[in-house]
Amino acid sequence: MPHRKFFSYPFRVYIEDTDAGGIVYHANHIKFMERTRTEWLRSQGIDHYLIGDKGSDLTATNENLPDSSFSFVVHELQIRYHQPALMDDLLIVTIEAVSCGAASFVLLQRIERDDVVDGLTKRVIVASGKVKLACLNDDLKPRRLPSNIRALIQTALQD
Repeated sequence: MPHRKFFSYPFRVYIEDTDAGGIVYHANHIKFMERTRTEWLRSQGIDHYLIGDKGSDLTATNENLPDSSFSFVVHELQIRYHQPALMDDLLIVTIEAVSCGAASFVLLQRIERDDVVDGLTKRVIVASGKVKLACLNDDLKPRRLPSNIRALIQTALQD
């Protein structure tokens, strides 16, 4: 399974992402970040949406899920809006691992786009955020991160 310190995922801005002025609605930036976190895990063979299916023995059918009794919740989120994102922009959302605790981890995320300034293409930051994700068991109590996810984050921290 390949590991990378940085992960990026593209999003095109559609009309449903914008407000009446054609600017991406502020809450949609958080959705783009969430979807990128999901794609990051998926790119590593971890389909965490299957995890919450109570009553199924997912560990028997998916070796990438060492323990199916966990979910992630956003524990803390800080976001800063630098520039507006507009209708039809191609956004690139990135992830960088910052830290890994026993039951949580922290990621930096950026939403960027390429702008042409004075004839030169320049990548600009649209929004940036820091998110702390906590791992919970089926009873919604904190639990240790599964070993495969801990390994993914720790490898990303070393890259």
